[in-house]
Amino acid sequence: MIEQKTTAYLTLEADALRIEQLLRAQIDALCMSQCPIIEEVIDTQLFGFSREVDFAKRMQLISAPQGATLRRELEERVNQIGMQVGQGQAEYERNRN
Repeated sequence: MIEQKTTAYLTLEADALRIEQLLRAQIDALCMSQCPIIEEVIDTQLFGFSREVDFAKRMQLISAPQGATLRRELEERVNQIGMQVGQGQAEYERNRN
């Protein structure tokens, strides 16, 4: 059972990384963090990841604190990406004027 729990946690970590990479790719392609498409992708991906975490908790493959940590870390990385893009957009606007 311990091996399954480790595999479940590592799988969720990999999924979180995949979501982060997807968001970076979307933002790089569209160059806008406030674009409705980006916001929709973020909402959809975070919701889906949250459901994955809930399922793993219900199956007792991860603990509630582990699930909370996975969610929090992904949300923090997504917020950091948004801040970086926002800073880049602000700098672009300043240089343009």
